[in-house]
Amino acid sequence: MTPPLSVAAFIVSLLLLYIGSKKIVNAAKRLAQSLNLHKVVVGTVFVASVTSAPELFSSLIAATFSSSQMALGNIIGSNIYNIPLIIGICGLIGEFKMKNSTINKECLLMIGLSVMLMIFTIATGMVTWWMGLVFLALYPTFIYYSIRKGNGNGDPENKACETPWKPIAVMVLGGTAIIAGTFLLVYSTTAISEIFGLSHFYAGLTIMALGCVVPETAVSVAAALHGEQEISIGNVIGDNIITITLVFGIVALIRSFTVSLQEILTNVPFMILVTLALFVMNRRSHKITRAWSLLMLAIAAAAFILETFNHIA
Repeated sequence: MTPPLSVAAFIVSLLLLYIGSKKIVNAAKRLAQSLNLHKVVVGTVFVASVTSAPELFSSLIAATFSSSQMALGNIIGSNIYNIPLIIGICGLIGEFKMKNSTINKECLLMIGLSVMLMIFTIATGMVTWWMGLVFLALYPTFIYYSIRKGNGNGDPENKACETPWKPIAVMVLGGTAIIAGTFLLVYSTTAISEIFGLSHFYAGLTIMALGCVVPETAVSVAAALHGEQEISIGNVIGDNIITITLVFGIVALIRSFTVSLQEILTNVPFMILVTLALFVMNRRSHKITRAWSLLMLAIAAAAFILETFNHIA
């Protein structure tokens, strides 16, 4: 891809992401009303399921075409940057309170999944099919728990006003635009990165992962601008859990492959750190302030710098 085409693809991808994110936010609000669900449940289950599709499809393509290292890097990188970038940007837009206590439970679940991933890969030095089965089995359990318990965690403050099929259809169309925009963004940035001869794991960890995080960031920022911060929080946590259960589970089932212990020990702790920071933030003040937002963005910057330094070294 020539530089002019890369720039054109980048601009088109941003337009698709903007249109898709706007459609999803509006559809999510209507879906919460029609199903009488709490907005965090809508963000965690419905919005996150759509916005996690880029990680799923890009990782499956990478794993299928013998780039499992890129797929693993994409999964880890997405879960590192998702929380700090979204929480950081949304918090800078405006401080807001986190009203739903399921955030604590989901943060603890995400930390547990990250620790389990680190223990499994360090102990075996590989990603194997049985790991895929373990993580994949936890995906429907998480979805069921979110739907069953979410409504009991605060008044949804909605009354059913329409059938859910129309907002669901709009959400799918918005998700299609987001997926198309993400693939276009990843393709254009990957074409540029090949000039520098980056490793597959590093390319997945940074370029592909940051490209896949763009849809979640677009959706969450659009939600924050519309005053729907609870959808933003539900989206970011739900997306990370879905990525590490569903996406990692399927990738591990496709092909077993060896992993670098240095890459695991350097990067997975950042997944734990950003989730722990969100847990402490909710536990102490139930409020996302600009100070916390700056801390989140600093963690994301530190992760990127360390990853780049390790790649160069």
